[in-house]
Amino acid sequence: MSTATIDQSYLNEKDNKNLDHIPGEYGLPFIGKTLPLLSRLHDVVDDHYKRFGEVSRVRLGGQNGLLVVGGDNYKQIFLDRDKNFSARMGYDQTLATMYPDTILTSDFEQHRPQRRMFQAAFKNDAMRTYVDMMNPVLEKNIKEFANNKNFVFFPAVKKTLLDVAAKVFVGIDDLDGEEASRLAQSFINSSEGLLAIVRKEVPGGKFKRGRDGIRYQRDFFRKLIKQRRGGNGTDTLTYLCNERDDDGNYFDEESIIDQIVFLLFAAHDTTTSALCHMVYYTGKNPQWQQRIREEAEQLGKPFLDYDDLDTRVDTDLVFQESLRMNPSVPVLSRRTIRDCVIGGHNVPANTVIWIAPTYNHRMTQYWTNPDQFDPERFAPERQEHKSHSFAYMPFGGGAHKCIGMHFAVMVSKAFMHQFSLNYDYSLTKSGEPKMDYFPLPKPHDGVPVQLKPRS
Repeated sequence: MSTATIDQSYLNEKDNKNLDHIPGEYGLPFIGKTLPLLSRLHDVVDDHYKRFGEVSRVRLGGQNGLLVVGGDNYKQIFLDRDKNFSARMGYDQTLATMYPDTILTSDFEQHRPQRRMFQAAFKNDAMRTYVDMMNPVLEKNIKEFANNKNFVFFPAVKKTLLDVAAKVFVGIDDLDGEEASRLAQSFINSSEGLLAIVRKEVPGGKFKRGRDGIRYQRDFFRKLIKQRRGGNGTDTLTYLCNERDDDGNYFDEESIIDQIVFLLFAAHDTTTSALCHMVYYTGKNPQWQQRIREEAEQLGKPFLDYDDLDTRVDTDLVFQESLRMNPSVPVLSRRTIRDCVIGGHNVPANTVIWIAPTYNHRMTQYWTNPDQFDPERFAPERQEHKSHSFAYMPFGGGAHKCIGMHFAVMVSKAFMHQFSLNYDYSLTKSGEPKMDYFPLPKPHDGVPVQLKPRS
């Protein structure tokens, strides 16, 4: 179907709630199964799949919708050949309450110019510059880890990656001072605001703090855009300020702000999650920690260059397996525009759909011993991730596939190179940790780690 024929009236339609013809279980009034999903995501999805099949009705965060798993179903939804699955309306009552006009929360012809805006910012020339910009920031932060006697990885790496994002995306050196503190707190508040069950700006409430955080960020970047337009900087914001649309015009100020605010949230939180799990699994499986370290030592230099990235074979295997076990975005969302059939079920128009890549990543029809950490499954001789085109989808798929996925790989490899050269590390707690899945997946304890500096 041509994008020109799509009737935009679906943006004004209310969610369809009539799903009683589809097997499933809504759960508690209003909140449904939201609370168990926050800490037991896999168990909730697994229970629905085993009792009701690949498509089942459920209630999450006050919305009735469908929980969908399975490679064929995801292929239908993400490739979306009939232009029937709206990302904008899928996130209308969740992500879009904080980030309404972004590259992720836009559909069809509205989505294309937003991807165009990022065109220069994620090309090879820009990426080559980014890795050079981030290396000194990583070095400074990683060396400071040794000063913390009770080291917990999550807050340390979150601060590190916020510094990286400030430098690479915005062109600001180390965040310090009162304004930096307010900016960092605004990111925390906006992330926590996404978890608010009551999405109204009640004074003192989590949602209002989140919206206030977004407003602060928008004002902060609005001032910077005036400085960057026409400049020759190599940070992402400068690229966005100087990119032009198909008619040769600069993108307007508010559109740039929409994208850079979302990029800072999405990129630094998702990579924080990925590195938390890389360090957790290599702390638990020290043979893989040693393989990464030996790979780093063989290179014989303290920093990775852009041309070194593809040579980090073992680091890449660990990265991919860590994202298989715990993808940084565990649930994605869409809403149907017209009636359709998914997994043999008639699905009405305006039905919210929740997609759980984390479950596909552990389905036995795609993976051998899926609950076992086994990076070799991604090696050329096995390639289990190719058992189905949507068996493995840590960066989504289709038109909305993450535009920054190569940046995430680059940051993770550059960080692990320096971290493994600077420290031997081990987990301070045994057993499987309790998991938090939202606003980003991580072990609840933040991954306490014992560090032993290497000479």
